[in-house]
Amino acid sequence: MSTFEQETLRIAAKAMSNDKSVREVLRRLREKAVDDWASSPPEADAKRLDAYPMVRAIAAFESELTALAAEPDVVRFNRRLRKA
Repeated sequence: MSTFEQETLRIAAKAMSNDKSVREVLRRLREKAVDDWASSPPEADAKRLDAYPMVRAIAAFESELTALAAEPDVVRFNRRLRKA
């Protein structure tokens, strides 16, 4: 991937991670999964088994988005450490 493409990707990831509507959608998805799990009867294994991976997927998405948005800052920081 070219430097321009990487920078474009980083800018998009940063904008997306700072976007209030994206954060709200992720919050609602997480809340729905937790509510489905909490309100399901103990014998409803399918809902309970689906909720945990959904919450984990949302957390992983947020983590990867944050990492992608911060990638150049980390590289810059590491380069600065090497020079010292």
